[in-house]
Amino acid sequence: MKKTAKVILSGGAAFGLAHIGALQVIESRFNISGIIGTSIGSIIGGLYAKGYSPKEILHLVMEIKKKDIFNPLNLDRYLTGIFDGKMIFNKLEEWTDKTLIDDCRIPFMAVSYDLKKSNSIIIDKGSLAKAMRASSSIPYLFSPYRWGSYSFVDGGIEYPLPLALSESLPGELTIVVNVLPSKMKEPEHIDIFSNDANKDKLRLHEVFLQSITQNQAYMAMLSIIENRPDIVVDAWYPKGNVFDFEEAETFYRWGISKAQDVLNNYEEPNYIEVIRDKYKTLVSRLNKGF
Repeated sequence: MKKTAKVILSGGAAFGLAHIGALQVIESRFNISGIIGTSIGSIIGGLYAKGYSPKEILHLVMEIKKKDIFNPLNLDRYLTGIFDGKMIFNKLEEWTDKTLIDDCRIPFMAVSYDLKKSNSIIIDKGSLAKAMRASSSIPYLFSPYRWGSYSFVDGGIEYPLPLALSESLPGELTIVVNVLPSKMKEPEHIDIFSNDANKDKLRLHEVFLQSITQNQAYMAMLSIIENRPDIVVDAWYPKGNVFDFEEAETFYRWGISKAQDVLNNYEEPNYIEVIRDKYKTLVSRLNKGF
């Protein structure tokens, strides 16, 4: 008989599309008994909790194009973000058919951050679409999502990997899927003679999100070190980009590959300690400035 497992899904923008492939492998080995996710992790996890299969989720997200998300017609007229996020919310409502979290097939929690209370919020009841929208409201890019007395922004503000908040979920094992960067490059000396300055111009939203991703990766590593999950699927795709939403199939296949590698080896002696030591080394290097 399969063991039960609760699954924790990190944020990570387009990198989070790897969650879909990872879930496909995890459900083949375990009975997924609950999911908690932040940002893109809440969207993929919420769709799975509602009842979609990983392949069905893949087909849904392939409908979304970057040009639709960052469409000039969807600018926030109140200037609380660049985009108002209405297109995303409408799509989430369509996909969930206005399902309530209470009616999902397994327990589900989305993590968001409330600007009014300056506190992270666990959303485990009410509208599934609203919970996913609230959790993935990236500050500056999207206007805060107002729901009742709350003003929600992305849960990655404090919990890019909400492992520490997963205790109330049922499950014999705790499985983390982390799609945030897990490798740190050595600092380089400046090359003032480089001719590459104008080759890869970034847009404003790309500058912002790429800048905060590395900090969230550090926070995710600390969470794994401190909270001791049973299994860690490191599904960060090094060739990817935070806005590669059109590459859903590539991320999906990567998630499958990384999850298969881990689940084939996690029962080896000291498996999780080896993983945690890896993260400890990375964090130590960062704290010492390499």
